[in-house]
Amino acid sequence: MKHRLCGGRQRARSDAEKFAREQHILDAAAELFVTKRFHELTLADVASASGLTKAALYRYFRSKELLFIAVYKRAFIELTEHARSGAPVRLPEGMTTLLVSHPLFCGLTAILHVALETGLTEQEAREFKLFLLEQSQLLVNLIQETTGKGPQACFHFLMQCQQALIGCWHMTHPPEAARKAMQQDPLTIFQMAFEPTLSAHLNALTQAFRQEGDG
Repeated sequence: MKHRLCGGRQRARSDAEKFAREQHILDAAAELFVTKRFHELTLADVASASGLTKAALYRYFRSKELLFIAVYKRAFIELTEHARSGAPVRLPEGMTTLLVSHPLFCGLTAILHVALETGLTEQEAREFKLFLLEQSQLLVNLIQETTGKGPQACFHFLMQCQQALIGCWHMTHPPEAARKAMQQDPLTIFQMAFEPTLSAHLNALTQAFRQEGDG
């Protein structure tokens, strides 16, 4: 897989060229994330896939964490735009469908707190958290429209959905050695698929959410 830019080793000059190159880098990083685990990826891998030098890549992203936070931000915006452009997000089926249709978002959410945020300065962390709050609020608004619940209750429910997503993703995407080990009895009992596992958790969360007050 190569994402080559014409003149990729020459510095982008105009704002349009810089934006196009940054998006190109994010495309390459996102595709690599699908095939390799985060801890296995390096900026050199992304530079090679982008057709850039590592020095050129550093002009856009000073660390792997900041690069993949940029990938995550783009994936989150795509998810919220998808949610707002379609039919109302019915719970729990609509939320499950929305999440599983954005696997890049799910995979990055799963490592958000243990990997992506670890290399940030306090100011970078604040700016990122404000972004997360803004995007989360868009989803909260949609949940309010569907359920009629108050904003605090809807935000709490959304955070519970995120917690479920993180746990389900890790349990259904084990490391390669564990995945292979679980292909043989008696360990096949540990095999789990992401969508039905997440669906079961969101069903339970939704049932409790509907029964509780707005608090």
